Formats: sequence, C-alpha cells, structure tokens
Amino acid sequence: MPDAAPGHRDLAAYGALALPLAFGGLPLYIHAPDFFAVERGVSLAALGLALFWLRIFDAVLDPMAGWAGDRWPRARGALVTAGAVLLGLGVMALFAPPPLPVLIWFLVAMVLASLGHSLISVNLMTLGGLWRQDPAQKSRISAAREGFGLAGLILAVVLPSTLQQVIGRQAALMALAGILAVLLLITLPIFRRWLASVRLQIRIVPDARPDWKALLPFYGVAALVLLSAALPAALILMLVRDLLGAEDLAGIFLLAYFAAALPGAAMAGWLAGRRGAVPVWAVSLILSGIGFAFALTLDPGDTAAFLWICLATGFCFGADLVLPPAILSDRIEATATQAAASRAYAMLGFLTKLALALAGVVALPLLQLADFQPGQSNGPQALRALLLLYAALPLALRALAVMGLIFLHKRGSI
Repeated sequence: MPDAAPGHRDLAAYGALALPLAFGGLPLYIHAPDFFAVERGVSLAALGLALFWLRIFDAVLDPMAGWAGDRWPRARGALVTAGAVLLGLGVMALFAPPPLPVLIWFLVAMVLASLGHSLISVNLMTLGGLWRQDPAQKSRISAAREGFGLAGLILAVVLPSTLQQVIGRQAALMALAGILAVLLLITLPIFRRWLASVRLQIRIVPDARPDWKALLPFYGVAALVLLSAALPAALILMLVRDLLGAEDLAGIFLLAYFAAALPGAAMAGWLAGRRGAVPVWAVSLILSGIGFAFALTLDPGDTAAFLWICLATGFCFGADLVLPPAILSDRIEATATQAAASRAYAMLGFLTKLALALAGVVALPLLQLADFQPGQSNGPQALRALLLLYAALPLALRALAVMGLIFLHKRGSI
C-alpha cells in the first residue's frame, strides 16, 4: 500500500526548525567573513586560511554527528536540542566585542555555531528522508523543509540591512543573534512534539553502514555544485560593494535571490514528483549556468542587470536545495541502508563544509594576489579577478556537474 501523504500540519511541525537553522546560518557564511575583514581588520589571507581549517574541522564533525544519530536513533531529539543551544551561543558570541585576540575569538565562536548547525541539519535531513518511501513524498517533504529554510534566509537578509541603518552594523548583527534565540525557543518544542508522535521508517541494524561505493557518483556531482555555490556566497558582498558600487543595495540583492528561491523550490519539488528529480536538477543547473554567464558581463553600476541575475539564479537555487536530499534519499533506499542514513546525509553536510572551506582558501588569497582590497578603491585587474572568481569558475563547475549528472543517470548510477 502506498505511504499516506503527510498532512500540512505535520510538514509544518517538521520543517519549522529549518527556519532558525537557515536564519542562523546566513551570518556564519555571508556576514561573518566580511564583518571580520572590514570591521575587525583581519587580512584576507589570514581569514581565508582560518576559514579553510575551520571548515575542515567542522566538516569532520558532520560524519561524527551522523554516526551518533545512527548509533542512538532515539537520541536524535536530544542531539537537535544540543545543537540549538550551541548555534544560539555561537552566533551571539561571534558579533560580541571579542575579549580574546580577534582571530582566536572568531575561530572559537564559529566552532560553537557550526557544530550546533551540523547537529541540527544532519538529523533534520535524516528524519525527513526516513519519513516516507514514496519518491514524490520525499520531494514534498524536502520542499517543505527548504521552504521554511528560505523563509529564514529572507528574514536574515532583511533584518540586518534594515536595522543597520538605525543602530549600526555590529548592533544589527547582535540583534540578529537575539532573534535567532527567540526563533529557536519557539520552533524547537514544536519539532520535539512532532518527533515524539511521528512514526518513522527506521530499522535499527547493528553495524550498518552506507554503501559508499554506490553513493559516490551522487557525491561527486553534488561536490561540484556545492563548490560552484560556495564561491559566489563567499564573494557576493565584495562584488556588490567593490565592483557594482552599490553596498546599500546588498540586502535587496540577497532578498531577491532568496525570495526567488521560494517558488523555485516549490516548482522543483512539484516537477520532481512528476518528471523525476535528476532530470529537473540537470535543467536547473543549465539555467543557472546561463545566469552566471551573464554575470561575466557586469560593469560598475550595473545594478539592474545584477538584480535580474539574482532573480534567475535564485529561482534555480531552489532546486539545488530541494533535489539533492531527495535524490540521496532515493539512493539510500535503493541500497537498503536506511539504518545508516544519518552518515549518508552527514557526508552531504561534509561536502558542503568542504566546499565552503575551499571557496575561502582559494578565492580570498587569489584576490589578495590580484591586489584586491575589500572596502577600498581597486583597479580594473583586481575587479576582473573578483568577477572571474564569482562567475566564471562557478560556471565551469556547473557545466562539469551537468555533464556528470546526465552521464551517470543514463548509466543508472544516480
């Protein structure tokens, strides 16, 4: 008998925690590096190296969180609660006046926040993947979770840019940390009540482990896409301020990007249930690549063109959020390794963190070699280097991902 479709109330109870998860993630991946470079005076080379080792350490923690969830599946609620505490404390500390040397304080706060973020994200994704077996329902569950996540991202974009005009940048980011704590206090009990009442398709098998060989093709394509997304995420504030000369519009560009991802995620989930997740993802990657190609033509002051690029690539970003977890869930079921699902999802988190690490350690030192200085006047060569790293390299990575996805899907490996 086909699995009964989850009701809207259950989907909301499950997915609501993704809102503060995404709300707290944006300061870690977007605001914090630029804040410490511009406001705290940390050099790009030192910041890039620190981010690299931080992401490597953080990425190693993801598989550990996945192992713990598989080993003690009934403790997932406690793991998520611990993650909420760590995430809230870490984000609050990140933008507080540092009592330690700046770079050390940055590392300590980021470790706390990133560990909390990992504990929540790995277990939340795992629980969604084990909820239903029907591929159409998997896409629907993933779309619901990522929809709440996108709502959190939109709030995290709108609030700092709005508050910054009134109370300054640091105070606005501290206010963001306070709002994060409130959101966690609201959504965590809702999630725990859902977890206590829902029937999950979890079968505890001693010493179960993912079929890494069968999952490797998916992970290879996902790694290319994640790295292609990490580079623009690390550089967008610099592009808007230093190339376009429109720092006051940064919030609008980010808002347009994430707002466009909401219908993109819904459309991707709907189409995946009818046409299959892999073909829909391939088309989305091609469309987003066209957007990056247009970004290569940007010149100072091209704000209207960049807004359209944000809308187009943001719409496609919705598919990047919804479809990879759904595809991975299908692969886990195909290999009959549901009892080791947390480790399989943790590997996706590991690749996400590794991509962020590589983006920082590659892009920031290369910008420094090109004599690029954030927040300062830069020459044409430095600005061209910024644009190539923001758009040309992601475009090449997405082209490779599309070719790999099509080839492996025809072979039945994805």
